[in-house]
Amino acid sequence: MNQPTAADASRGLAARLGYYVPSLLVIVGLLLLWQFAVVFFGVKEFILPSPWSAMKALANPNYKWFSNFLATLYAVLGAFVLSAVLGVVLAVVIVWNDLLLRTVMPVLVLFNTLPKIALAPLFVVWLGYGIWPNILIGTTIAFFPMVVNTAVGLATAEPEMLDLVRTLKASRWQVMRKIRFPNAVPYIFVGLKLNATMSVIGAIVGEFVASERGLGSLIITSGVTMETAPIFASLGLISALGLVLYGLVVAAERVVAPWADREDLAR
Repeated sequence: MNQPTAADASRGLAARLGYYVPSLLVIVGLLLLWQFAVVFFGVKEFILPSPWSAMKALANPNYKWFSNFLATLYAVLGAFVLSAVLGVVLAVVIVWNDLLLRTVMPVLVLFNTLPKIALAPLFVVWLGYGIWPNILIGTTIAFFPMVVNTAVGLATAEPEMLDLVRTLKASRWQVMRKIRFPNAVPYIFVGLKLNATMSVIGAIVGEFVASERGLGSLIITSGVTMETAPIFASLGLISALGLVLYGLVVAAERVVAPWADREDLAR
């Protein structure tokens, strides 16, 4: 069996990077078009700042970018980890037997229909201002897709394999660990990808309501003073944070479950 060489790895990396070149070109083109339109039509900055103005705002120390970004980063990572763990645990509970499925799933669906923004004041009352209300709001928004995807993966293990291990007197936990969990790995990563984006959304929603720091709080403050450049700069940082987190999940998927990557980028 031939081992992959350094040249093969380089070609694979180049193919993967080339896969994203069209998207990068589109983004750069849109930014240039935006810059040109603002300058050409003389749009007032408080209405729509140019990309260059937004980038200059990032250099302004008055906005405390580092501390605000860290506050948002902690909230996003906390919501991501907590919703991932909670989602997997609840999925196992749901799949464990039919009674739990009939009992827990309707409660989860009911909870998911609640407007999460309405829960934010309650979290503030219970926990006060700080990072924990933001983490919990992000978790309530992000955990449901994690539960559903993981539960589907656990429940759709091959019936023939399940029948085989049952004839061998395997325990329920052995079936879960040896058969259902390996089958659920691609589904778990689908849930993690959704989780990566929804955790960012949830954390920002929490900062809108229950925080005195963070990029969400900075957006609210800048909106009051009609400073739109830092708003767009904050939105750019938030998008970059979500993109990086999503990319880390994709990279982990290619290491842990390479068979789940259905796109042959090297072709």
